[in-house]
Amino acid sequence: MKSPTNRLTVLILIVSLFSPLVVHSQTLRPSYLSEMPSPARVLAEIKGKDPADAGMRQLGAFMILVTLMTDMAYGLEHRFERQLTPDEQRITNVYTTAYTQLWHKVKDTYGKEYMSDYDHDRDLRNEVLDKFFSADFKALYTRSNQQANKQLQAARDRANGNTPANVGSNQPSPPTGGPGSTAEMNRCVASGRTLRRCMTEVMGNGFSPFMLGINPNEPIPVPDGLRMTGDYASANGFRIIFEPEAATMVCRGVPSPHFYKVELTGTQAVIKIENDPKPLVLSLLPDGKLSGSGPIRVTGQVPAGSHTEQTGGMTTQRTTRSRELTPQEAKQYPDAEKNGQTYTIQEDSTQLVYGSNGTRNVIDYVTKTADCNVGLMSPIGGSPMPMVNDISKNPLAYLTTLFSGGAVLMKGGNSQDALQEMLNPKAEKAIAPGLRMHGRYAGASGFSLTFHPESVTLGCGDSERALEYAVQLTGNNAVLVAKENGKPISFQLATDGSIVGEGTVQVNGRVITGTTEDLNNPFTFAPHVARCEVGRLSVGGSAQSMPIASSPPSNSTPTPVANAGPSVATSGAISLTISAGPSVASLLANKSLVVLKESMENILANAGVSSQGRSSRVSAWAHACETAPTNPICQAGISQFRNYYVSAAKLDANGSTTFTNIPSLGSFYILVDTSRAHHLMWNVRVDLKQGRNSLQLDESNITPIDR
Repeated sequence: MKSPTNRLTVLILIVSLFSPLVVHSQTLRPSYLSEMPSPARVLAEIKGKDPADAGMRQLGAFMILVTLMTDMAYGLEHRFERQLTPDEQRITNVYTTAYTQLWHKVKDTYGKEYMSDYDHDRDLRNEVLDKFFSADFKALYTRSNQQANKQLQAARDRANGNTPANVGSNQPSPPTGGPGSTAEMNRCVASGRTLRRCMTEVMGNGFSPFMLGINPNEPIPVPDGLRMTGDYASANGFRIIFEPEAATMVCRGVPSPHFYKVELTGTQAVIKIENDPKPLVLSLLPDGKLSGSGPIRVTGQVPAGSHTEQTGGMTTQRTTRSRELTPQEAKQYPDAEKNGQTYTIQEDSTQLVYGSNGTRNVIDYVTKTADCNVGLMSPIGGSPMPMVNDISKNPLAYLTTLFSGGAVLMKGGNSQDALQEMLNPKAEKAIAPGLRMHGRYAGASGFSLTFHPESVTLGCGDSERALEYAVQLTGNNAVLVAKENGKPISFQLATDGSIVGEGTVQVNGRVITGTTEDLNNPFTFAPHVARCEVGRLSVGGSAQSMPIASSPPSNSTPTPVANAGPSVATSGAISLTISAGPSVASLLANKSLVVLKESMENILANAGVSSQGRSSRVSAWAHACETAPTNPICQAGISQFRNYYVSAAKLDANGSTTFTNIPSLGSFYILVDTSRAHHLMWNVRVDLKQGRNSLQLDESNITPIDR
């Protein structure tokens, strides 16, 4: 009687004989494809320690052969997966068909699902090369890998700003790079912001854009435009503590956070705080106090005891297993025990498992309601210390806070100095209660204002400078005043939400030119000055600046982009409006959008991500990120994306945004996805033309992720 493995091998061989085979022809393109083995030969020559392992290794061999072709296409000719020749595509289809058939046969026969264990196995790859390919082919493969590594390193250098200075300018050129890159960090520090702020924000930016809707702990978005800061109290004890995203009303010890908005109405600023049954409306007076009247009922959560509960997490579990060795392998293990014709060895291994890892004390809360009167409210202090506030919302802020305290100790400070620096750094001045701003505002000339908790960054092209600022109510106007070396730079806040300035502004930017051994002044700088017309600046997605570089060629089919206006002859007169179709508008509202220089499928291929048995690499990556942002496949994709990053934006409440002042034409890819609850993804190619362009994201151009 034939064994199951023999029946399985015979069946697969029969199937492969009637399937398309790799044809060894002189007309193949590229010519080295003539050495690609047929599926029947792979099944006959790739063995394993037992029948099930043989099937697993054969599955890995098919994936290695597919990867080998795409790697050589990229390394030798810089062609991506969607740019394969017809012969490469045909042979890939042969291997993937054989893989699919064998995968199901292994599962049905042995009850084991192949989990890509051998897809990247170095020993198996070497065995495949030695069994099926000539010395000339292997030398070509080695050269391909070397060239690919050079190309990838060049891409990393560009992303990190490690490019030669602009020889056509007498000023050093600032580095360019995507979120989380060294270049972004350099730009932030050179603008004049603190290293601590830059580390917290840049590291967070490098992670969050690529998580899109997958991050289950996404912080509450802060609305663009006017905001408030400070702690205000009335004579009867009613308080309001303003933060960028919410205002917390406190009545007789009962706190209740609510969303709020700030509006300019004629001669005053009006703050409206959501509350049930009606919002609380306050006016900001010229003396900095808040004016309100009437009773207010506050409902919130207050502590009412505590209880102990078990905590869960990842713990290390150690296991011992017995592994069988061949007589040849046993020579390398002095402790191997002979067992007939074979040998065995005991191996210890550790793995991370989820389970109970201790207890914690949890505070119990109950709902309570209290009544107060509003009245005139005076500022009694600032909002919660900004760094403490950041720690609760951003894990990276926790790390940078610890590092800042450690730096004080390294400089000879005491523990009290270190604590002071951690909670209230000297490099940041206290922010007076009153009006603040949030968001990015940009105009057609390339001038922009980007607001941070402690400063505003003035931008003119690639020159940036962070300055202190204040929002002042003077007469009938609301004025934004930024100060550089004591000299004011003024802008007017318009009632339509835009910012207006007159004439030109000189931005005294800098670039980092080197480092020093001085812990207090670790960098050296060179000036990078630029001048821009101000004009009218629009908020958020309505005026995104898109610093697009030239796009690599691609043979993928683009999604049509409608030309919404007449052709404009001047370079830079290019815009792109992205909107959401009616059926997906609510899902795309306020989501992040990323512009890339290559399709996500090709980027993931360059990151070494395989399809993992799914319909595409994109699907495998999306499911990995859903499992956990720290999943190796998820992280591999995120890390690789930075090499292809162009720009990012946030869609508005209707799922729309507009990029203006685009400096160059070309093909790009729009990447956006929805939340995990209803996970959809778009990775759409657009070809930009002169004038106004538009793209609608809807169900017709969704990227499948096996839902």
